[in-house]
Amino acid sequence: MAKARKTKPREQIRWRVSLMTKTPARFIDFAYAPDAETAEKRVAEEHEISKTLRNKLIAIRDDL
Repeated sequence: MAKARKTKPREQIRWRVSLMTKTPARFIDFAYAPDAETAEKRVAEEHEISKTLRNKLIAIRDDL
C-alpha cells in the first residue's frame, strides 16, 4: 500500500495592508498570512474596518 504524501504547511508571508481612499494610500498594519485576501480580511477584522471600506483594502507583499 502506498503512503500518502505529506503536504507542506503553507508559508506565512508578511503583507503590508493599506486603505486606498485617497492618494497617498493610508497604511493600516502588517499581517502574516498565506495570501493577500486572507491578510486583508485579518486586518479588517482587527481594526474594525466597515464593510463598505473593505473593498478598498490592498495587501502588498512585504519582502524583508
